[in-house]
Amino acid sequence: MARIDNKTARRTLEVFEAFQQRRMPISLTELARILKAPISSCHGIVRTLIARGYLYNVDAERNLYPTKRLLRIAETIAGNDPILGRLTSSLSHLRDLSGETLVLGKWQDNVVVYLDVVESQQTIRYSAQPGDMQPVHFSSIGKAILAQMDDETFAAWLAANPLERQAPKMNITARQLHRELKAARASGYCIAGGETAKDVMAVAIAIPSRGDPIGVAIAGPNSRIKPAARRHGELLLKLRKEIADRG
Repeated sequence: MARIDNKTARRTLEVFEAFQQRRMPISLTELARILKAPISSCHGIVRTLIARGYLYNVDAERNLYPTKRLLRIAETIAGNDPILGRLTSSLSHLRDLSGETLVLGKWQDNVVVYLDVVESQQTIRYSAQPGDMQPVHFSSIGKAILAQMDDETFAAWLAANPLERQAPKMNITARQLHRELKAARASGYCIAGGETAKDVMAVAIAIPSRGDPIGVAIAGPNSRIKPAARRHGELLLKLRKEIADRG
């Protein structure tokens, strides 16, 4: 994926990420240190966010903390998401049936971006956040989408996107990927494990969505997913059929 990085936009997002990580008020000086940015740059961003009602001074020392304005905006946006609106209840139901974490993801610029994560209620579970990204060929969802391609289309994609260029530190060969996609085409679902997180396995399907496929995965520890992989695959295939029947 090509790197697109606007410094001001990035630092503005990092301001809110800093509060998420610290979970407490932060001074301007400390915020600049966390962001590794000049105080003058942070001051300009902070003044704008205060003026727009996104930050406020919590005490006489002018320590900062976000208001609920961003939360309200995010809730409205999420409540009207065209994909989440169709699938959120199904993901929660499938989480309860499988006992594992459900991930909804979409292929975007040769990565799979997580749109929603409904975590398992078990103590040991796979955890992730909406917005997390994984290389397509290392994600069970990405592989499930790749498996929908015919051989000619996949060959063209592979030629334009060499595996070593996409994820040089992750060892997977074209032969291995071909083998996994062949198995996914035969069963209707993809099983992948250990590529992006040690001791984690996932079962995934691709779901057509306005000509731009998305995917759903059931993910969890190898010890639980491996013996139940077929059952999880059947649950996902049933989900895909239900979505297709809804039109």
